[in-house]
Amino acid sequence: MNGQGNLPFLTMGKYGIPITLDTERHMIFNLNVLEACIEKYQNMDDILNAFQNLKAAKEIGLLMINEATEMWNEDHPDAKKPLIQDEKHLGRLLAGINKITEFTNKVREAMLDGLPQDKIKEVEEVEKNLRAAAQKKMTGTKQSK
Repeated sequence: MNGQGNLPFLTMGKYGIPITLDTERHMIFNLNVLEACIEKYQNMDDILNAFQNLKAAKEIGLLMINEATEMWNEDHPDAKKPLIQDEKHLGRLLAGINKITEFTNKVREAMLDGLPQDKIKEVEEVEKNLRAAAQKKMTGTKQSK
């Protein structure tokens, strides 16, 4: 973690990327989550770019958290964790800009885990272009002289 945007992929365990919300939870991007995402977003490019949109990040994050929670509950029947009810409930657990930023970074980390390095660079390039386009849109087309 040298501050250059590299993701700490070694943090992923059996249940995915750890995150502390109401309790210690995890986020995993597995086949079940991918299938649900494809139903909603239709193609992989839209899924990989979804974390640029806060609403989509919440939707996909909730899918990943609840999938990891179900996996945990299957392995720990005497120490079950409740599923997070919906995106609104998840949003209530994400109070403050630091928590929101951490959450969106974890969504990104969980989604990109396991991708080949060249695909990660491709996604990062798309992210950079989307941010630049959004910034241009926010500042308008006027250019100062």
